[in-house]
Amino acid sequence: MAKDKKGRKKVHRIVVHGKTPEERFLELHGMTLAEWNEQQFKAKTGMTTEEWYIKKITSTTPFDFIKELYETVTEDDIKLVKDLQLLGLKDGVINVLLHYVAVFSRIGMVHELVREMGKNWRNENIVTVEKAIVFVREELKKYKESAET
Repeated sequence: MAKDKKGRKKVHRIVVHGKTPEERFLELHGMTLAEWNEQQFKAKTGMTTEEWYIKKITSTTPFDFIKELYETVTEDDIKLVKDLQLLGLKDGVINVLLHYVAVFSRIGMVHELVREMGKNWRNENIVTVEKAIVFVREELKKYKESAET
């Protein structure tokens, strides 16, 4: 790196016009921060964040997933998972449902609510991990749009 007469790094002065940090990052790097993060993640792991998430969801049992989220598995949790399996939901779909509840529920995991959501997912024919992820993204989009108005 080039240095000036006093031994300090020379800084290339670039005028950045973006008003938000995201706009400035885009202007400087030619990509959004999300795209850059995705690129860095793929360079480290060899897969996209979505591929990583799907692999994690499908390779973990619901019991292990609950333990990861809440550090313990109760008898009620075991009954909940078995009830969801009896509804016909696969383990990967159950994990997406549990993750959705953990992230978006402000009151924690209420088993009856999760059971009802599981029934709704079955009725909506959400039977694959991919469909579950799409459904969650659509719900998040609706939530963000309603919060903006």
